[in-house]
Formats: sequence, C-alpha cells, structure tokens
Amino acid sequence: MPLVNTIHNEDCLETMAQWPDNAVDVIVTSPPWNVNFDYGDYSDDNKSDFDKWLTKVCIEMERVAKNAVYVFMNQDHMWTVQKGLLHFKQWLFYHKRNMGAAHHHNIYWSKTITPIAMSVLVKTLKMDKYKNVSPIDLITGVNPQSDYIKNKRVHPAQDPVEAYLPLVARTPGQVFYDPFMGSGTLALTAIKLGKQYVGSEINPEFVDIANKRIKGAKSQVDIFTEQLTIG
Repeated sequence: MPLVNTIHNEDCLETMAQWPDNAVDVIVTSPPWNVNFDYGDYSDDNKSDFDKWLTKVCIEMERVAKNAVYVFMNQDHMWTVQKGLLHFKQWLFYHKRNMGAAHHHNIYWSKTITPIAMSVLVKTLKMDKYKNVSPIDLITGVNPQSDYIKNKRVHPAQDPVEAYLPLVARTPGQVFYDPFMGSGTLALTAIKLGKQYVGSEINPEFVDIANKRIKGAKSQVDIFTEQLTIG
C-alpha cells in the first residue's frame, strides 16, 4: 500500500505498478502536455508516442484510484484523456484569471481555460460540502508567475492551490495522489484541508522544491494549531 505523506522520486508508472487496485482514494494531477516545456533531464515533454503514453497513464490511474480521477490537460489532448479514462464522467474547467494576451498577438486567441477531465470510479459518488467552495464546473485561480514575490513560480507548469482546492475539498477521500507532483501543489492542498497525500515525481530537483514547500506549509498548520490550543 502507498506510504502516505511521501513523494516517490521515480516514474509514476513504476510507483503505481507496485500498488494494488484502489490503493488511493482520489487522484488529482496535471501531466506533461507535450508542449516542449523544460522539465530538466529526467522528463521528455516532446514525445512522439505521447497519446499512447498518456492513455497508458490514464488506465493505470483508474486502476489504483478508488473514488475519482481528475486530469488537467491542454485543449489539444483533451480527447485523448477522455478516451483513455474508461469511467469518464464530465469536463470541468480551470480559468487562469491573470493570463493575458500581451505577448501572444501572433495566435488566434490566448488560451486561459484548462480542461479538467473527471472520472468517477464508484456507482454513486456523493460529493462533500465545503464552505465557500462552489459546486459549479468552472474553477478560477491566479497562476503563479515569475514576478510574484510571495507566490513565485518554482516549476514551469505550476498550478496554484486554489485550482486544486475545490477538487480535494469536495471529493470524498482521505488519501490523494498526484502522479506528477512537480512543485507539490496537491500536497499543499491536502495539508490545508487536513488530508493525506502521496506523490510521484521523476525529477529530484522538483522533489526537493516540493518537500521544502511542504515543510513550510506544515509549519504554518502547526503554528495555527498551537494558537488554537493556547486560546
């Protein structure tokens, strides 16, 4: 079974191959989009067999997840994800409020919407209620940028906690897994909501970054808990 609150420094297919069916409750992830991002020497974001690889990952994610799978994917490959998830239920959408078009005049329209595929793996999935989290299918957030001070981008495809929070807050489960943990967004979200996380990340530099961010998030939670106890 998965070792919770841990990031495995390895290919996610290797991690999941070691697990039985229904090993984690929910998966929330944003795989590489095959857009030639620089993830270091450990990952190829320009695969000639990308659709085949992505389908294999989708099949394995549905095997190890018990309740649901969420996959953030660019619009060019969203149908590959839908076909790969045999229990696909619906599309949700993440809107990056701060993505402008100032440097993209040579394209038709600047893409500020990221589709999120939802796969439901149980016959009936009763979603949880969480304060200030809307049940509508459009999630909005501010993507971390390199010129931010408090929320500086530390990963080429970094998402903010607010993009993951509605999914983790409303979907039943205690153990959440991200096969492409990157800078640790899912882990930070899980910590904020009192959940447990598991991650896979092939790049050791990103594992170090994620663990540093996790340590900081846990420290904040400990300070808050201590203040409540004192009060």
